[in-house]
Amino acid sequence: MKAVKSYLIDRRSLYGVVSVIIGLMFLTFSLYDFPLLVFTDALLFSGAFLLGWSSWDFYRWFKGYQQLQRLAEQGLLTSNAQLLPIADTTKEALLQKMLEKEVQQRFDQQLAEQHLRRELGDDFSLWLHQIKTPVAALDLLLQTSSPDTQQLQTQLFKISEYLDMMLNYVRANVDLQDLVIQKTALAPLVKETVKKYASFFAAKNLTLTLGNLSETVVTDPKWLRFILDQLLSNSIKYTDNGGITITFEEGQLVVKDSGVGILPADLPLIFEKGYTGFNGRTQQRASGLGLYLSRQMGERLGITITATSTPGDGTKLLLKFPDPAA
Repeated sequence: MKAVKSYLIDRRSLYGVVSVIIGLMFLTFSLYDFPLLVFTDALLFSGAFLLGWSSWDFYRWFKGYQQLQRLAEQGLLTSNAQLLPIADTTKEALLQKMLEKEVQQRFDQQLAEQHLRRELGDDFSLWLHQIKTPVAALDLLLQTSSPDTQQLQTQLFKISEYLDMMLNYVRANVDLQDLVIQKTALAPLVKETVKKYASFFAAKNLTLTLGNLSETVVTDPKWLRFILDQLLSNSIKYTDNGGITITFEEGQLVVKDSGVGILPADLPLIFEKGYTGFNGRTQQRASGLGLYLSRQMGERLGITITATSTPGDGTKLLLKFPDPAA
């Protein structure tokens, strides 16, 4: 009974028009003194046709009504979007098209969020592997009777840097608007970054050479500093003799070390997530996350990061910034 009432409400305009037509017909018959029997016959024939059409129309309407009720209970998903009733009008067809598009967009967004959660989970696992090293080293130092204060500070610095790395990475993935692109002078930014690693240079007796850094680039200074942190940390990690040079040449910021270098087979893969290469496996102090995160952030900033290397003769990392005139 409720369905019949709903149907009559939906079709009230149609039956209202039919009622007006019947009234006009009756008025016309009355004005011309036509026999009421003729009007009655016309009304019976029309009523029979209207009743048949209404039964058929109610059947179609009721099927659609049931489908919409089920969809309302289940929620409209891409898997059951095809259960939408057939549109009766062009307007309904357009509304259905808009609804299906909205559902598809929501589904795509859910897939993207699931993918992001998996990515974050994988990256977090790699990060945990990386931070275990300084934590274990700190634990061993604290077990000694007279722990080396310098060593304690070094391991605490590493833990702090790893925490900052993950916090920045999570922020970059969660808040995609967290970019402030502006003109950035390279010299003060690079000097501020390398200053943090002064104790590491001293501990390994490495030299630091700062070349031409007078250029100004268009980028986000906070995230460029994050990238330089990763590249510089990586260079120090694999350099035991000589030193590191940072300069701007041929339109690129260059970080060059005199470390162990990278095998030709490993070089194309060093920016892949989780890839540690021969050096990382033999020294057991790499998670394969730093360079991966650097390239990820570089892509967002429009910075192209490449590497050249010769085993035993160091590695050169190059950052090409987007053309400010483009």
